Amino acid sequence: MVIPTFIFLILLLHLLFASQPCHLILTSAADGRWQLLQTSIGISAMHMQLLRNDRVVIFDRTDFGKSNLSLPNGKCRNDLTEGALKVDCSAHSVEYDVSSNKFRALMVQTNVWCSSGAITPNGKLVQTGGFNDGERRVRVFSPCSSRDCDWQEIPNGLAARRWYATNHILPDGRLIIVGGRRQFNYEFSPINIASNTFNLPFLPVLYRPDRKIGSRFKKQNPTTIPRMYHSSATLLRDGRVLVGGSHPHAFYNFTSVLFPTELSLEAFSPAYLDSKFNDLRPKIITPKSMSGIRYNKRTNIQVVITGKVAENLVSATMLAPAFNTHSFSMNQRLLVLGNDKVTTCGNSAYNIEVTTPSTHNLAPPGFYLLFVVHQNIPSQGISVKLR
Repeated sequence: MVIPTFIFLILLLHLLFASQPCHLILTSAADGRWQLLQTSIGISAMHMQLLRNDRVVIFDRTDFGKSNLSLPNGKCRNDLTEGALKVDCSAHSVEYDVSSNKFRALMVQTNVWCSSGAITPNGKLVQTGGFNDGERRVRVFSPCSSRDCDWQEIPNGLAARRWYATNHILPDGRLIIVGGRRQFNYEFSPINIASNTFNLPFLPVLYRPDRKIGSRFKKQNPTTIPRMYHSSATLLRDGRVLVGGSHPHAFYNFTSVLFPTELSLEAFSPAYLDSKFNDLRPKIITPKSMSGIRYNKRTNIQVVITGKVAENLVSATMLAPAFNTHSFSMNQRLLVLGNDKVTTCGNSAYNIEVTTPSTHNLAPPGFYLLFVVHQNIPSQGISVKLR
């Protein structure tokens, strides 16, 4: 039996677009399609995060035993407290390049099993907690254009042990880290006081909330690869959903079990990516990727749409890429920008005047994916920095 992987799509796919009153009916092309990207990336994708440079950081856990990907340059992890391997020269994290469909090994020094994380305003992945020697660690991954950046770890970066915690970015750019196993409290990162914890009081489906009751859920095509416990998924800027992982065992296990450890990586293309909608799909010309935008400003977005344009069905959205583990996305945030007007510039070009978010409370500073949506068909996203 194949278990559906993306209950999370109910939220993810809905958040990508602004709800619009008019409607392109997706018929024969509405079931989506799957593409196998890598038969093996060497590790089982338990956690993943899309970065501003269109790369995805993926990691599993250090006590799985030896993975199928070696660390470069003779590197090894030495840990006498580790239950699986005291000396482990295999990788438990990779950086996946979406555009080239290539990956490289990264090195984590402590156990990241069921840890949490979020992207900070400067675009770094701050990743917290885990199991055993990783339970109070803070790990930082700074994106780079070269291939030499790697994980940096901060011992005792947390005030309390955090395993199965949840992270979310705040309007001032700090992270709030909530809960974890047997931790009925929360704290902030970066840590700034000795006592930093605060007790708390106590089938792929597409969801279309603007449709009539009884027609809001639409099944999509299932994958042929079972995705069990310890799998992950994240939305890419081209609208696909990157899916990997599945590992319901204590160690890597590929034989004599119903659901073997899964090392593959695949992408789901929802129906809105079908080529029959290419004439409706916007292409963002300006701003350029990595541009900076200011709060509460009128901003022009120039797009090309080759087909007939319904100006009242054009919108722009900003999406904060989520940190994902166990097919649960943390730090999700979707903003629908105020759309003042759409004007024709000639040669299938259009200018969309929008208003950026007004405050840090609506949108903490940092990197977002900017999309333009026309008749429920999205453009490719571009990275912009809100500051």
